Amino acid sequence: MKTRMTPQPHHSIPAQTPPANCFTVLVIDDLLPNRVLLGKVLKNAGYGVIEAASGTEALELLRDQRLSPDLVVTDIEMPGLDGIALVDQLRRLDLPVARVPVIAASGNADETMRCEALAAGCDAFLTKPFDLAVLRREIASLIRTRLQASATRGTTPVERTVPNRVALRLREAG
Repeated sequence: MKTRMTPQPHHSIPAQTPPANCFTVLVIDDLLPNRVLLGKVLKNAGYGVIEAASGTEALELLRDQRLSPDLVVTDIEMPGLDGIALVDQLRRLDLPVARVPVIAASGNADETMRCEALAAGCDAFLTKPFDLAVLRREIASLIRTRLQASATRGTTPVERTVPNRVALRLREAG
């Protein structure tokens, strides 16, 4: 038996936003406008976004084992715990999240700062204002590299044993 669609002009059908992909990015910046802009860009690219206004707040989130971001984007120059000290402390944690890729960024970047960030354990360093297409490519590349490394070892990424935001939502809904 044939079913007929109800006659409805296409413009009256509500647009649906595609669901976010399963990757989550932690954005750390002491300036709210920077967090908002970066959050919008990443959400539009399909990433889930977690925000932190300081290195201290971010470190607390990362130590909290209820979530595990797939990548971190951090400002370097922040009051209190700056981005370089944050990454240094993150890499010293005895938790799976210690291996999450990190992109550091600064508007006052110089070669010394870039070297310090990479020595602390950052995977990439970008100068602000950054080209958003370059940022998206860098994020995708770091996540892809991390997943491929896990696949070649024949294991599930250790970080995935810690639930991400998608797993948390499913748990809450179930």
